[in-house]
Amino acid sequence: MDILIESTKDFEKDLEQFTDTEKFRIIKEMNRNFELISSENNSFYEHSEQLRNIKLNHDYDSTIYCLKINEQQRIILTIDDDPIFGCILITLFRIVNHENAQKAYNAVAEMIYQDFTVEENQDIEIPCC
Repeated sequence: MDILIESTKDFEKDLEQFTDTEKFRIIKEMNRNFELISSENNSFYEHSEQLRNIKLNHDYDSTIYCLKINEQQRIILTIDDDPIFGCILITLFRIVNHENAQKAYNAVAEMIYQDFTVEENQDIEIPCC
């Protein structure tokens, strides 16, 4: 299945704070992880976490993840299957330090799910992020 990657202006702004060498390392690590999505065992999810237990109305599931890039950086992203076009859509929202991951995750969740009713909205503790 093809993977389509989109980035938001906030993500692009976050990425601009890094040197070219750091950007190269971040993008290389992202791509390595994204290749895992289409692998047979789908081991991408071993490197990412959902930082909140979000249940949406109409049996929709949250698709927001926090991807660990290295000890300091985390990427807040969504992963959505697009059956019409036969691809996986990854949207990059933020790249933040691990200390700010929970706050950025919550902000993205509130922004993208503002038109949904959230049935359960609890923070959960994730030690890696």
